[in-house]
Amino acid sequence: MYQRINGSDWRNIWLMGDLHGCFALLMNRLRQLRFDPWADLLISVGDLIDRGPQSADCLGLLRCRWFRAVRGNHEQMALEALESGDMRLWQMNGGDWYVKGDARQRADVDRLLAHCRRLPLIIEVGMRESAACDRPRRLPGAGLSLAAAGRSPTGTMEPPSSE
Repeated sequence: MYQRINGSDWRNIWLMGDLHGCFALLMNRLRQLRFDPWADLLISVGDLIDRGPQSADCLGLLRCRWFRAVRGNHEQMALEALESGDMRLWQMNGGDWYVKGDARQRADVDRLLAHCRRLPLIIEVGMRESAACDRPRRLPGAGLSLAAAGRSPTGTMEPPSSE
């Protein structure tokens, strides 16, 4: 599955990989970057869930208009585990949070995971202007990095300040 996004519709497009349930860490970093949910877009390149303490909250990002994601291997593992009923592989790779969650939370997570079935495997960002990608910024204490894609009519780009 494939999705094309018009990059000209957004002020900034941020790319993120391997969030792995670290929702609070992401929200803190987006505040530091002055992320504007009305003008900016965040694209996850997979693995929203597992390992961190807030996987359900990370799945909740799928409801946000400013968020897009491709299906990562952890989302795929979850879908396969729920379909087959064999949770062992998923649990060995961080899926314990689902099994330990209460029934109400699981019902909401099940709806969000069903949405993961429709996530694209490829997202293409089309832009009219030239584009450059800033170096990834690693968040302290986690394997989470964000990179910014910016555009300029002159073909040059000033990297965002690192604040």
